[in-house]
Amino acid sequence: MRYGAGPISDRGGRYRSAMARPRWLDRWRRSQEPERSHTVFVFSGGSVRGAAQAGMLRVLLHRGIFPDEVVGVSAGALNGAFLAHDPTVAQVDLLESVWRDVADKAPIRGSVIRNVASIIRGRPSFDPGERLRAVIAEHVPMEDLADIAVPCHVGTTDASTGQVAWWTSGPVVDLLCATTAVPGVLPAVELSDGQRHIDGGVVSNIPLRKAVSLAPTRLVVLDVAAKFTPAEKQTALSLMMVGIRAAAAELTRQQWLDVPTDLAVLHLELPTVDDAPDFEFDLVPDLIEAGAEAAERVLDRLDAAV
Repeated sequence: MRYGAGPISDRGGRYRSAMARPRWLDRWRRSQEPERSHTVFVFSGGSVRGAAQAGMLRVLLHRGIFPDEVVGVSAGALNGAFLAHDPTVAQVDLLESVWRDVADKAPIRGSVIRNVASIIRGRPSFDPGERLRAVIAEHVPMEDLADIAVPCHVGTTDASTGQVAWWTSGPVVDLLCATTAVPGVLPAVELSDGQRHIDGGVVSNIPLRKAVSLAPTRLVVLDVAAKFTPAEKQTALSLMMVGIRAAAAELTRQQWLDVPTDLAVLHLELPTVDDAPDFEFDLVPDLIEAGAEAAERVLDRLDAAV
C-alpha cells in the first residue's frame, strides 16, 4: 500500500492543477501591471526642410507628446540629437533659434560658378563642409552622442558598401557631419570604424525599419522628405538628386509596409507644392511655421475623432 499517495491518475490531476495556479497567478499579476509605453520619434531627412521639424516639435511637446527614444538621419538627425539631449519645450525653442540663425548665415555655399569649378577640378564635393561643421560644433549641446537624456540613433551610409550604419555613441560633430553629407554636395566623413560615411537618408530617408526594431508602442514620424519637382522646374543640382530620391522613395515605401498594422503611428507630413528647394535657407522661417501648422492639423483631427 502506498501511504500518502492517491491513484496515479489522481496525482497527475492534482499536479496539473497545482502547476496551473502559478501560471494563472502570473497572468493576473501581469494584467495588474501598467501597460508599457514606448514612444519613438522618427526624424526623416529633408535638407533645409528639416527646419519644419522644429515647428512640429513645438506643437508635439506643447501637446504633451514626448519621446522615449529617437531615430534620425540627415537633417533629421541634427534635430533628433538636439532634442534627445534635453527633450523639453525650452530645448525646442532653442532649436528654432538655431535654425533661424542658419537662415541668416547659410552653412552651404550656393555659388553656381564655384560648383562648376569644383566639378571641373574633380573635387569630391561642391562644398568643403567647413561652414556646416562650424555651425554644428557651435550649437550642438554635447560632445558624444551618448551624453543625452533619451537614446538617440543616428544613421549614416557607408560610402564603400552602401549599407546604413547606426550610431548611439561617438563624436557627435563627426556623426552629424557624416549623416548630412549629401553625396556630391558635401564631403564624406571618416568615422571611428575607419570608413567614410555620407548622408544617412540615401538608404533610409524615413528610418521606419530601425524605429520598429526598437519595439515601440507608438511611432511619431516627422516626415519632411522631398517630393518630386516637375522636370521643367528642376535645377541642375536637383536633377542630379532625382536618382537618389527615386531610390530613397522606393526604399521608404517598402519600410512603410514593414510597420505592423496594429502599431499606433502619428504621421506628421510637411505638405509641399512642387517641392521646396534643398538649400534655400531663406525659407527657414516659413518652413518652421509650415511644420507647426501641419502638426496642429493632424493633432486637431485626432482630437476631434476621439
